[in-house]
Amino acid sequence: MTDLSETPDLSIGDLEKLTGIRSATLRMWERRYGSPKSFRLPSGHRRYPRDEVPRLRAIAEALECGYRAGKVVSASMEELGHLLAQPRTDRPTPAEPPEISPRTILLGQWIQAVHHFDDGALTQGFHDEWGRLGPLRFVQGCAAPFLHAVGKGWETGELTVAQEHFASERLGDFLGGQWRRLNERKSGPSAVLTTLPGESHRLGVQMCAAVTALSDFKVIYLGPDTPLEDIARAVSKVRARLLALSVSTSTDPVLAQREIMWIRKRLPLEVELVLGGGGAPANLPDTRRIEDFIDYLDWLNGLLSRHP
Repeated sequence: MTDLSETPDLSIGDLEKLTGIRSATLRMWERRYGSPKSFRLPSGHRRYPRDEVPRLRAIAEALECGYRAGKVVSASMEELGHLLAQPRTDRPTPAEPPEISPRTILLGQWIQAVHHFDDGALTQGFHDEWGRLGPLRFVQGCAAPFLHAVGKGWETGELTVAQEHFASERLGDFLGGQWRRLNERKSGPSAVLTTLPGESHRLGVQMCAAVTALSDFKVIYLGPDTPLEDIARAVSKVRARLLALSVSTSTDPVLAQREIMWIRKRLPLEVELVLGGGGAPANLPDTRRIEDFIDYLDWLNGLLSRHP
């Protein structure tokens, strides 16, 4: 089977697989509207640019919401975003289809920037939404969905390994700079944030740090892949009130439970042990699993109000 991530451009069958739009429809759009634009290989076969995928997905969703093909098929991501911000005057049934999410367009624009390794556009997008939404809503509503979209793009072959690494590093660097500014001159109780040994994914910890820094806790960030003994020593050294561990789905669940309980037994009972991430086990004794960053921040503030 062909690995789509190894090919710079896509056949019409690949495009159908990645967007859910039938090949016959794509051919008809190209003939009628000149979009998506293809080019021919020396062999005569048609190929389509890979960065058309997020735009076509947004078009498909817009069509489901009632927009006419003639109005959206040739539109850029920016034009689609502008269109969707306007009052709807051309929908055949104004009540039924749900509005297309502006976040769909936003994430599509970011994914297009990833396709082109456009650091400036991606970073500016992050800054704009952080300023518009605030840290908590950015993490919950933008960073987490973007990370999911990048992972899905890599799994389906839409994004290469290099593009996935670029996106992850750019988001991680952005979050790191933002939460460190929030964390400056904090004098509250310490919260140690890290991952289990062998866990190289840092974005979960970075998102957790950004939300934790919104409380009065002072973040002590150890980064990923920290030995168990060093985690326990760090908690003791800074007299932390909280230890937060990010556990990704790539972690072996049996090993993760064993290592978490090893740490729990070496922490004082008054130290809260918080687990987050897709691989975080539930219902372990004397631990708390975080499902939602908004609830997590509420819990942090409540914890400090009860035990200042």
